[in-house]
Amino acid sequence: MRGGLSIAARQPGSRMGKQSSSRFYFTFAAWTFLAVGIVAAVVTILQLQSVGSQAEADATAAVNRTVLPALGLDAADISAGDFEDFMANADVLLGQQDVQAIRLLSADGELLAEVGAGQDAPTDLQAVMRAAEQGAAMRHTDSQQGDVLQSYVRFSPEIVIEIQQDYEPIASSVSTGRWRLALIAFAGTAVALVLLQTILWAATHGMRNGYDRLLYLYRSGQAMRSTLDLTRILEQLARDAATYTNSRLGLATLLEEETGDLIFRAGYDAKDGETIQYARQVDLWYMRRCAVTGEMVFAPEEDFPYDRILGHEDTDIRPVSVLNIAIPGHNGPIGVVTLVRPSAEGGFKTVTIEVVEELAAQAGMSIEQVALFTKARDYAENLEQSYDGTLRVLMAALDTKDSVTQGHSERVARLTVSLAKEMNVASDRVVDMERGALLHDVGKIGVPDTILQKPSALDDDEWEAMEKHPLYAGLMISKVAFLEGALPIILYHHERYDGAGYPFRLEGKAIPFDARIFAVVDSYDAMTFDRPYRKAMPIAEALAEIERNSGSQFDPEVVVAFTRLIRRTEGLEAQAA
Repeated sequence: MRGGLSIAARQPGSRMGKQSSSRFYFTFAAWTFLAVGIVAAVVTILQLQSVGSQAEADATAAVNRTVLPALGLDAADISAGDFEDFMANADVLLGQQDVQAIRLLSADGELLAEVGAGQDAPTDLQAVMRAAEQGAAMRHTDSQQGDVLQSYVRFSPEIVIEIQQDYEPIASSVSTGRWRLALIAFAGTAVALVLLQTILWAATHGMRNGYDRLLYLYRSGQAMRSTLDLTRILEQLARDAATYTNSRLGLATLLEEETGDLIFRAGYDAKDGETIQYARQVDLWYMRRCAVTGEMVFAPEEDFPYDRILGHEDTDIRPVSVLNIAIPGHNGPIGVVTLVRPSAEGGFKTVTIEVVEELAAQAGMSIEQVALFTKARDYAENLEQSYDGTLRVLMAALDTKDSVTQGHSERVARLTVSLAKEMNVASDRVVDMERGALLHDVGKIGVPDTILQKPSALDDDEWEAMEKHPLYAGLMISKVAFLEGALPIILYHHERYDGAGYPFRLEGKAIPFDARIFAVVDSYDAMTFDRPYRKAMPIAEALAEIERNSGSQFDPEVVVAFTRLIRRTEGLEAQAA
């Protein structure tokens, strides 16, 4: 690995997505096959039934067109009952187009004349009447001489002509037609199924690719959004873009706002599967153009400048195709992601370019999120430093008022932090304890100077005024939300473990832990520094005094930790040994 930590590339798509799309495809294909089969079967059955009717109608029409004109009927002769011409002409027509018999009937079904051997097929009176009314009718009839197709045609309002045809040729035509229809239906159904399955497969394949693309973008975006490390975001962008486009190199550069320089910050080498971290200025024309215009720039290169970017030569891939896509920001491009692949592998597909653009957009949002967070954090740190500086100025002013305790607040603050760490207090809570220690005597602003600077013991009234200073401090500090965490020390640092303290007479564990720690520190500092009414005590004597008051004035657990801390830091353990 060169300049960075190797991270395995993630392949696009997911097994779950492929399984889901395959299951969807096969389920939908099965239902499509069933539906098309049912529809094709119903349509085919209906069409097979219509084949017989159509064949009978066609045969009837053909006979009527040939036979009727040849009969040479004259309405006047028929009205006179002269059927000789009819008989003669009809006899000649027998056998033509499979005609077996021709009858002349009255409108009510009375037989007027007939020619041929079709008498075994009885006349259908209803068909005769229907023909007399509607002009034509037909009927398929079984007879001793075989199946017969009887057609009825109105000659005049009182006369109907019946023609009987041999049904066997018609039946053969029907059979042939049905077989042809069945084959056509089968072939059509097969073609329809193939087309539907092809369309379905293409749609499913597209859905799966879309799903894989969205999943890939989601995972990549989630990884970028989950960190506030700018280098990791750029590594993720370079790696994911190179992996998705099957590129040899993925490079991420940032545009410096102040200088306008392009700085190569992270990359991914697919050959070694390694990420690369640099802080190197680059000024290739295609990167610069992409960063300035915000538009995609494609550049075929015969000799890619590996040494200028990576710091070493790489002769494995030449010539190459270089794709540059801008990393968008709120006010314009903030960088460029560059992809390098051998020209022999072809150009970049549109869909992969779109994915890289979306990856760059997600990276842009994450980068600006990091920038905003950094600004907010710096502002908060500066503000906190300003607050802490203000607190120290305030305590310095208070020390000026009470020269006897000058430096006391700074000393107890430092020692409180040390003891809190000794007792494994959380770091954020230690900050509040430090501020509370700094401000613990701020309430003395409300105590008259005559009491604060009195060299002798205080009387009862003066003690009563002095005991109010924690309350004064609490009233002042409670108006500042920033200092809320400091209140336990400010309000309760004069409470005693046995309940004899002030101002609330709390006892034991009812006293906040922060105040129990500070009470030991405050007493220790008071004993080991000069006061108007006494001289400073040696450290060993002060520790002994604190130990004697363990369980009465002080929390025994805190006393043990404090004694251990002071003996170690002051070297008392070595002296005892």
